[in-house]
Amino acid sequence: MRKIVLIGLVVATILSTTFARDLPDFLHVCKRNDPNLGDCIKSSVENFKPHLHSGLPEYNIPSLEPLFLKELVATTGASIRLKLSNIRVNGASNFAVTRLKANVDTLRFVIELDLPRLSINSDYEVDGKVLLLRIQGTGLLNGNFTNCKALVKIQAEITKGQDGLNYVTIVDLKTKISVGSGDLKLNNLFGGDPVLGEAVNGAINSNFDAFIDELKPALENGISDTFIKIANGILSQFTYEVLFPLS
Repeated sequence: MRKIVLIGLVVATILSTTFARDLPDFLHVCKRNDPNLGDCIKSSVENFKPHLHSGLPEYNIPSLEPLFLKELVATTGASIRLKLSNIRVNGASNFAVTRLKANVDTLRFVIELDLPRLSINSDYEVDGKVLLLRIQGTGLLNGNFTNCKALVKIQAEITKGQDGLNYVTIVDLKTKISVGSGDLKLNNLFGGDPVLGEAVNGAINSNFDAFIDELKPALENGISDTFIKIANGILSQFTYEVLFPLS
């Protein structure tokens, strides 16, 4: 009897993770032949936003407040290497979709986002030259950014699930970011030397745009890798036909 119960539990677990789920109320259906498909998806995303703040583990939706990134490494030739780890980003859920283009035939999507305010806290390691200044240290990094914009390009394809049904899988996601303004502070530069640390932090913030340009490629790649995993974790639960019915 115990074996039978155990086998039943195993089968139930397999079925719950292998077969598609019904679409929850917070995800709106957008029909494939809708002439305003982009607007429909945009509306669905806006309706979905409140659930991104705290997350929904039962649907593989993590919390975006805060958004955790494991590690980012920025290098510029032989001049500087900056490594960020244990990264905590606040404000990522407070986005607004300003434009969304969708083509269900090619499964190509282009999304433009406004992010009014972001803050970042992380551990850092830096060594090299930036803005012609020698910079070295390990410690805590704090940053604040305002009027940020993101351009996200997504390419997906239809794949067969273990249950033989069609699912949407994102195969490529690229993010481009622009930052309006902000400030950074790298604590404990040069082993905690207060004079050198203050001078370098002052130079960084006086040339904020140039310094951020050094970080952007690594930040864009890190965000893209994180969100492709989140999106595919959500999409893998619902069939293509459920997400985008014909009528």
